[in-house]
Amino acid sequence: MSATRKGVQLCGLLDASCDRNGDKPAIGNDERQYTFLQLRQLSDQLATAFVRAGLRGERIATLLPNSVELIACYFGCWRAGAIVVPFEYVDAPPEIRYGLRDSGARWLIVHEEKLADLAQVDLSQTAVDSVFVVGAASSGYRNFDELAVAAADPLPEVPPETPAFILYTSGSTALPKGVVHSHASAEGIIESVLSALDKVNGDSRMVIHDSISHMGGWIEAFDVARFYTGLRRWRPTIVGAHVDHLWQMVRHPDARRADFESVSTVFTGGDELPISLQRAFIELTGKLIQVGWGMTEAIWLTIARQPELRRRGFMGTPVEGVRIQITDSSGRAVADGTAGELWIKGPMVSPGYWRRPEADRDVFVDGWLRTGDMGLRDDAGNYWFTGRLKQLIERNSENITPGEIEQAIYRHPAIAEAAAFGVVDVNEGQVPIAYVAFKPGCEATETELKEFLATQIAAFKIPLRILAIDALPLTHSGKIDHKALAERYQRQSAG
Repeated sequence: MSATRKGVQLCGLLDASCDRNGDKPAIGNDERQYTFLQLRQLSDQLATAFVRAGLRGERIATLLPNSVELIACYFGCWRAGAIVVPFEYVDAPPEIRYGLRDSGARWLIVHEEKLADLAQVDLSQTAVDSVFVVGAASSGYRNFDELAVAAADPLPEVPPETPAFILYTSGSTALPKGVVHSHASAEGIIESVLSALDKVNGDSRMVIHDSISHMGGWIEAFDVARFYTGLRRWRPTIVGAHVDHLWQMVRHPDARRADFESVSTVFTGGDELPISLQRAFIELTGKLIQVGWGMTEAIWLTIARQPELRRRGFMGTPVEGVRIQITDSSGRAVADGTAGELWIKGPMVSPGYWRRPEADRDVFVDGWLRTGDMGLRDDAGNYWFTGRLKQLIERNSENITPGEIEQAIYRHPAIAEAAAFGVVDVNEGQVPIAYVAFKPGCEATETELKEFLATQIAAFKIPLRILAIDALPLTHSGKIDHKALAERYQRQSAG
């Protein structure tokens, strides 16, 4: 998609692109391509349907794979003043149920492949009153094609403070929170990414393999061979990938330096990139990987445009418009070279969480966003990641709370106790590990527990290992001692 210009509102992005490149391909796959004008026409038709249904200011949930329909839903909601709530395509039925109930979505647009999962969700316990299906399956629901009306009505003006989308992310509590982004903060996100990736412009091309239902994205089915096929066919100028995808790229036996000749920008997200991966990628491609730091509440915040091959944790410098303050436990700024919590301000920062005033009070303080990440600034003005205040597990840029894993494990009838935590993994950043104690007379194998969890939570949240223990260790205050479990796992792994 063509890059936006400063001052272009979110709902006008397609207008700006159509003015410059209307007849050029905007998005496509092996089966079909849409020009910018065609994408705008479909988006306007959807927006008209949403307005006619009285959905301005309402939530419209999507459960779709990467597709023209998903992108058109984004633009259609924005142009109608509706709020899009994109669920991850890998979400399991309990996660879908929770998201629908928490968001209060009125409409759900779902792909036919997910109808079996949807059948396990009691929609009468949600606010959903209409379901539209992308695909040809007969399901008793209405077809998505009905929304592509023949003509588009004049669309309303959408103020910049209007919510644009809600993205569900794990926080410091067990249940995910909905992060709200307004039209203004979404525009700030676009501008910050363009500031970070300074070689991206209206002629840039990108092969998309991550889910576009999430800020950071979780891979739906990354196939490295298919990635190289797309790389050679479409000759993109931009490659964006998670750490584990980049490892697969450099390890693929058919990878060649010539495959990356068209590429001018390679980037990944997260707090740090393994130095060994950066070296391997440079050796294979002759290109360096730029690392952007951010979170669902604010993308992007810093960018490391040059590789750091000697010391871990390099985050680079702030992108345009971002202010960073490093604070001690009382919220006071600390001197350069001293580690503290990273607080940030900028136009890309979320205005808050969906119906979570208590979380807003904890995280948004006097216009600053408390990130929960720890870092320091050196004498040259570069920022370095040093750790986390939160007990989050960050697996390939996706946040997972131990609590949501534990809640899912507790649903198994054999489980008496469960505890989850993260450990460092060279390929994925961190991976979850769990310990369980069984009820008297009950047991289950690790494979059986993982198969059960596959019906409860998304695949990336399933622990790498689920180990049995007689009883979980407790702290002096009677809480589960996650630190002791992590140390136990390290000893077991070493032995």
